[in-house]
Amino acid sequence: MRPICTILLVLLFAGCNGQQTTTQSFTDRQKSELADFRNQNNVRGLAFALFTNDSTIWEQCLGKSSYGFPVNDSTLFNIQSVSKNFTALAVMLAIQDSLLDLYKPISAYLPDFRINSCYNDNPLEKITLSMLLSHTAGLTHEAPLGNNYDFTDCSFDQHIKSISDTWQKFPAGEGYSYSNLGVDLAAYIVEKTSGKTFDSYLHEKIFGPLGMKYTTIDDNRVVDNLNRTEGEIRATRTEHHKIPLMGSGAVYTNLTDFIRYAQLQMNHGKHSGGQLIAPELLNEMYTIRSRNYGLGTYIDKENDIWYINHNGGGFGYSATLVFFPEYNLGAVVMCNKPVNTFRFTIGILNEYIKNTGVAKDTLVTKEMNDLNAKYYSDPDLYNSFKPVHCSNDTLFRDEWNRYTGKYSMKFKNYDFRWYVRLLFSLGFFRENVYIIKANQTLVLEYNKANSILREYKPGLFFTNGGEAIDFRGPVPVFKNIELEKVRKH
Repeated sequence: MRPICTILLVLLFAGCNGQQTTTQSFTDRQKSELADFRNQNNVRGLAFALFTNDSTIWEQCLGKSSYGFPVNDSTLFNIQSVSKNFTALAVMLAIQDSLLDLYKPISAYLPDFRINSCYNDNPLEKITLSMLLSHTAGLTHEAPLGNNYDFTDCSFDQHIKSISDTWQKFPAGEGYSYSNLGVDLAAYIVEKTSGKTFDSYLHEKIFGPLGMKYTTIDDNRVVDNLNRTEGEIRATRTEHHKIPLMGSGAVYTNLTDFIRYAQLQMNHGKHSGGQLIAPELLNEMYTIRSRNYGLGTYIDKENDIWYINHNGGGFGYSATLVFFPEYNLGAVVMCNKPVNTFRFTIGILNEYIKNTGVAKDTLVTKEMNDLNAKYYSDPDLYNSFKPVHCSNDTLFRDEWNRYTGKYSMKFKNYDFRWYVRLLFSLGFFRENVYIIKANQTLVLEYNKANSILREYKPGLFFTNGGEAIDFRGPVPVFKNIELEKVRKH
């Protein structure tokens, strides 16, 4: 993208050091809104910043870390799925260095790796890095090892190896399904082609050049940093949980570093007078592939304003990175509790534009329109996919009666508090799956949705959306999460 017009009016707000630099009513209103957001959501600690490509308009830190220390602009937070944007940028840098090709089958990089599929003997011959980073590869969301239901300590290699036990949900490139696994595989490919750990690669190519001194995906460095906060999971006694999802959710950062990362993209890949990443590679990230998603990036319009964004939530954290390229305006927020940070952050950006009269750069508007003209001219072409099923074997059989009943998804190695364990034993707060016979079919009920099950192999079924439920082992598994049968139908 071309350089964006400089913001004409800059309001200076209270920084994390608490120094008051202006008393304008708009300033006070935004500070009040941030405080209200924190109080209404009962967030223990948060860090927020509003900025342009070269200056900070307002930054503020509120509350305390989980260890009781005041949050400041150096306090580490995990940003969960915003990590996917970092991984996409890392892949683009590897492409820039001719290590990778965005559209080459990933079997070229992982010749011995396999996943299960009923659509192709070796789906990795069809899957590309572009598909991994845009959630169009057909991979499911959770791996058997290293997932949001299991706090068992596992390495990144163990997590990746377990992906081989998963089943593809749809043929590569013929659907959209948000997937941690695809982005983790992309990070693993960067490791294998660069000969470096993904953490080392990120430090060498992104964190180091940008001066992001404390940002890391290395859990040892996180634990050694006393100015950190843990995500709030009130049901558990353990404060810190290691996150094995190196590509999709492991980045820890602070407010100062987070701003620098966002400003790199707002500056079209430039930093300190040098071109860290080519603008055309950033534009690849900002080109929608499906469902308003590019490569590790959401791209969309609201109130006729383009925004580039990613949000994160899980392990007790929430975070948002968003910027309006047409207005050279961005914001980030991090919380040590899962809350809806996106809607609040978008609201602040819109209020700033409304109250300051910042002009839109129409050249940037044209560039964003050009990048995504095909998507917006016919979004159905990108979003409407014809379901493809592994099997049409749905007619109920008597032997399927043994599968019917109520199941609970297992939370493994969660150090639950005593009252949570008691409530679980009484059947409360469980995430339940129901398998029932209905109209001569076997039906799965989960999360207020129903799906007819299709048997592909004896004991192995798929939902309408391609998610596997497997009764063949000693423990039934749904979406790669173990189930516990709590009641027969």
